[in-house]
Amino acid sequence: MNKLKNVGISALVGTLASLSAAQAGGVTVGGTMEMTYTILDRESVTGHPLGTKKNITFSGGGEFANGWTYGIMHAQNDGMSGLSSSSMNINMGGIATLAYDSGTGSYGANAVDNIIPIAWEEIDYGLGSGISDVGQVSKTKGVVNFTIRAPGSGTGISYSYATRMGTDAVHDGGTSSGQHTADGHKGHDLVLDLVNIDNNWFGWRLGAAAEKVSHLTSCENTSVEGHPGVCTTQKEDEYGGTGYTSLRIGPFSAGYQATYLDNGSAAASAVAYNHSQVWGAAITIGDYLSFSWGKGTDRYTYNNAERHGKEKYVRNKLVEGDTGEQVISTFEGASAAANWGPLSLKYAISSGHNQGGKEKGAGVNTGTDKHQEINLSMAF
Repeated sequence: MNKLKNVGISALVGTLASLSAAQAGGVTVGGTMEMTYTILDRESVTGHPLGTKKNITFSGGGEFANGWTYGIMHAQNDGMSGLSSSSMNINMGGIATLAYDSGTGSYGANAVDNIIPIAWEEIDYGLGSGISDVGQVSKTKGVVNFTIRAPGSGTGISYSYATRMGTDAVHDGGTSSGQHTADGHKGHDLVLDLVNIDNNWFGWRLGAAAEKVSHLTSCENTSVEGHPGVCTTQKEDEYGGTGYTSLRIGPFSAGYQATYLDNGSAAASAVAYNHSQVWGAAITIGDYLSFSWGKGTDRYTYNNAERHGKEKYVRNKLVEGDTGEQVISTFEGASAAANWGPLSLKYAISSGHNQGGKEKGAGVNTGTDKHQEINLSMAF
């Protein structure tokens, strides 16, 4: 009896100690309240144009006895019905960081999917289909990231690993589904920042990123215990890569980025690969005003030029015998922002053509072609 009592007390002491350590750094609550007014093009059905966004985040941190620091963050979803994302990290002396991320997408290739300078939103903001980019591995829920960064120039390397793609957040003591899905199996991405200088009046970033998603590619390797024997049209694993650079001198900044994605699908109507480019510039006036503009292209190359439903139209007339193997989507956008402490007023306009690799013609609707939005936000 005494032994059981002592064990219970020891367990309680251990629990209290862990709680005390977790609370040592303190927890802060922050968030924003945003109101938007959205304008779509005349071909799109528009209902109530006013909307609101409610963000609440809980964050905390502290320091270990050896000088390392840690940080945690949990965010509520907009409907206030549960957790939308969370992350935790350990900073090892300012050089190396080990992090676990569940939905924030703040690490790895997703953090450099589009580094073009902007005043508020990217040029494909609000459109039905955006520009193809990297980051699907590091924005999945349940990814581990390890980053090493040199002081001074900001040169660094970052590696992200996801044990299972396309899963939802897993609670403590639980596991995700064991079945393979169309999202793939395991995922890896690697980011190399050759230069990442960010001073008051000068900034320069130059780097590249790559990612790979492992897929099942035949009937045989899906027919294992615990998994359904389903044949797939996947020919190989998915690959992607991007190269980027941005330069800032005083209030002026500009950037360029090129991306290649290979879907690895053998389906005749599937996209074989994408080549996308985006470039833009921005100007910042003091601490209050900023303006940006950018353009981009996304070239879709299909496995089969005679794919169903992708016929080529010119002035709403079908061009017989000329369906084309490639479709080029084009994008253009601009944004502006004015800040007064916690209060911000922002505006964005974006337009897209042939979105998602679909040429717009007779009976073909590629979604919203133009999106405009006015945003008023208050942070607390």
